Amino acid sequence: MEKRYFTRVECAEGASIKYDNQRFFGDIQNICLQGLFIKTKQAIPINTSLQLAVYFSPDSLIYLNADVVRCEDNGVGVKIKRMDVNSFVQLRNAVARQCNDHGRIMRETYRVTNCIH
Repeated sequence: MEKRYFTRVECAEGASIKYDNQRFFGDIQNICLQGLFIKTKQAIPINTSLQLAVYFSPDSLIYLNADVVRCEDNGVGVKIKRMDVNSFVQLRNAVARQCNDHGRIMRETYRVTNCIH
């Protein structure tokens, strides 16, 4: 059984993915403070570094640098390496809206501070 260290919630937002001088789009399936799963038909190798823009609304974008840690036929799992403070706040709020344990989200916040710049 897989043990998760971060609260993962469903998410139905779009994302722009940039790597290797290519840009394409995918749909986010789920998200947590440490990473996300993006549904895409594009094959992206494990350990590939990506630049992501997640569209929470037309005027609410978050920008992330992430590495591919899992590949499946329908998409990729990525681990967040770096994000700015505003992007982190929006990400945390998106997770917190679907989680009733706000103390847990706060504890998880302290565990990801090293990737906030």
